[in-house]
Amino acid sequence: MISMEPVLKRGYTAWDEHVLPLDEYAERIGTVRAALSESGLDGLVVINYSLLGAMFEYADLAWLAGLQSGGALLLTHESDPMLVSFGGGRELSFMRTQTWIGHVAAGRGDPFGVLRDRLLAAGISTGAIGSVGTGGMSANAAARLADTLSAYELRPFDAELRALRARKRPRELLAVGIAKGIVDDAVASAERAFADGADNAAAMLEAERVARAGKARDVRVLASMNGADLRPFEGRLAGRHEPLLLWVAAQYQGYWAEAASTWPRPGSSVARESVEAMRSVLRTGASAGDVAAAAVAMLPDAAVDTALDYGLGYTTGLALNEGIRIRPDSDFRLPGGALVTLRTLAAGHGEPSFANALFQVEDDEAHAIDAQRPA
Repeated sequence: MISMEPVLKRGYTAWDEHVLPLDEYAERIGTVRAALSESGLDGLVVINYSLLGAMFEYADLAWLAGLQSGGALLLTHESDPMLVSFGGGRELSFMRTQTWIGHVAAGRGDPFGVLRDRLLAAGISTGAIGSVGTGGMSANAAARLADTLSAYELRPFDAELRALRARKRPRELLAVGIAKGIVDDAVASAERAFADGADNAAAMLEAERVARAGKARDVRVLASMNGADLRPFEGRLAGRHEPLLLWVAAQYQGYWAEAASTWPRPGSSVARESVEAMRSVLRTGASAGDVAAAAVAMLPDAAVDTALDYGLGYTTGLALNEGIRIRPDSDFRLPGGALVTLRTLAAGHGEPSFANALFQVEDDEAHAIDAQRPA
């Protein structure tokens, strides 16, 4: 699912320590340090880098630091972790409210030099350092990093870190459950508005209003405006068109959930049947291609192309799409404990329908994620 980048970059932004307390991050750090030892690495550098105005994925950094922004994290076996901002010093006070890490420093125009100095202060003047996120850097930035840390062997650690965070921990499930509660409330409010006579655009705006009032940090909304095609709010297509097909995604504490809806409810929902068919084969080790095949088998031929165009789902968590897409040509295997959003938009065969569900993959079956509310 592709949505426009919102004009409002950041909604509710505060570290909810009841959901993700300090000891949660301490356990994650301990897990990563053990993996570094197994790999013979003396430390780890995690980088979220973006060119001016470009978007970046924060998932790897946020899993360790809680911070959903650009910057670099340095982790060694003995020293406390360190965060380095790629911006100026003015943002440090705000960053420090968003992370448990006590040492947050400005890059001072040379953020990689700050990392090097920290390594030297920790007594690490040479050796192997794991790196995460360097693939998203510009060529010039990657060259500066390599030059500044030329005394060290930089080894990619992206796959290892993502394997560690693939299985969602209980507190992560709580954060995702809260995000699910936000999108469920947003969809329900939009449906009520539409049932009371609001047009499609007004229902879409109501969904975003409720999601942001529910403490979503980021919100994405798409809706049908005239036909089954989903569109962002543009202010041009007015009028009321039934049925309303609505998709809402929202993020809480970095964690995403989404919800899809058809209103009025169809007498029979091909989309819902397709989602249930996918769930029936969703388990640890199942291939994403087999899951997609189950969905396609439930769809009329005329509905297949639209469903595939909008996507049948993906693994989710600290990124809306964490990398494994549910698609017929995929041979990726679903890891145990991963969260998977399943989704079908069925159109072109008569009455359109739209449905989704969120599950955690386990060995024998998939468990639905229940909506939660923040304390």
